[in-house]
Amino acid sequence: MAMTESEQQARVDLAAFYRLVADYGWDDLLLAHLSCRVPGEDAYLINPYGMLFEEITASSLLKVDYKGNKLIDADYDISPEANVIHGVILTARPDVNCVAHVHTVAGLAIACQVGGLRNISQQSMLVAASLAYHDYEGVVLDPAEGPRLVEDLGDKRHLILRNHGLLTVGASVSQAFSALYNLQRSCECQVAAESGEEMLISIGEDAMTRTAELFAAAMAAPPDRDLLWEALLRRLRRTQPDFED
Repeated sequence: MAMTESEQQARVDLAAFYRLVADYGWDDLLLAHLSCRVPGEDAYLINPYGMLFEEITASSLLKVDYKGNKLIDADYDISPEANVIHGVILTARPDVNCVAHVHTVAGLAIACQVGGLRNISQQSMLVAASLAYHDYEGVVLDPAEGPRLVEDLGDKRHLILRNHGLLTVGASVSQAFSALYNLQRSCECQVAAESGEEMLISIGEDAMTRTAELFAAAMAAPPDRDLLWEALLRRLRRTQPDFED
């Protein structure tokens, strides 16, 4: 069966996401994963377990069903724990088309703190309006954990997996990327701020509420063009054009 244009575009966008994660240093050897629903099919795309993020191309992405079974022959398999996270979220959240899960140093640092992410930076306000937490249960290999993870995520866009890492979702690859960027940058800002000896200034409730309202309105009526994603794709096409192969 010939590949549809919408699937090819999804592959290009997801491959770009993998390259961006590698560029920003958010990858973790062969660990962590990003997924994208195949438009119009009960299937999703995800990285082959065995390839570095910097090696991912549009054609190398695995196509699997929501149980993690490969739908197209490939030399690699899906990561053992990936479907416990991605398959269940994509099944439970029809509004979500992309899921990102990473183990960054700053993200782990905040995930290990009892208080979690603090509202001390402008970017943390963008995250706080749609942030949830999931308690650590060990390496995510047990399918029984999937429903509990989905329950903790609820209708949110950002999830901190305690003692583990970060997870974001979006209606598109670009939305999931932006959510991950803001969550990761918020964690980096907190780690940097806490390294000094000064007391930190918390953002007031009025500012938090107003920001949440503005952000919700922006998400409800997104612009016709995603200028940020277009710019990031232009950069990748200049520096790593093979990601579209």
